[in-house]
Amino acid sequence: MHPRVVQVLVVNACLMLVVGVALAQTPKLLVGVTTVQVDPTVVPEAGKVKEEHAANQVADSLRNALKDANFEIGEAPIRAHIVLDEFTSGSTAKRFMVGFGAGRSTVDCRLVLQDSAGKELVSRRIRVRGNLIFSPYQGNNTQRRQAVSSFEQRLLEEIEKLK
Repeated sequence: MHPRVVQVLVVNACLMLVVGVALAQTPKLLVGVTTVQVDPTVVPEAGKVKEEHAANQVADSLRNALKDANFEIGEAPIRAHIVLDEFTSGSTAKRFMVGFGAGRSTVDCRLVLQDSAGKELVSRRIRVRGNLIFSPYQGNNTQRRQAVSSFEQRLLEEIEKLK
């Protein structure tokens, strides 16, 4: 075999091993859990959250994602909340004038799971942006709905990884 081919095969095998180990180390914190308590959203920097309803909206998305993952919402030893770092509806003017993704809506946060004592068990960063496929003439509400829908889907994916 050619030495370059052997080198590529060895590198690929090592990468597969590293990915397998990383996946195996993902904690399955929600195995056997039936109920999760949803705590209020934390907003560390209010200036980066441009919508006043954002904290409630992402908390509702968290509840929806947990329900979609077949969890009940209520008093429980496992608590979940969102740390909301950024939430914007974007800018129609930037989308129209600049293009190239400028002015898209953004949801940037962390999904945090804690035990009943408040000890952080896991923190997963989630960042989603409004869709580029649609017209720059879209209103901010359409962009925000796209970002929130993508956000809820990403939440569900992260929750499923913990089951």
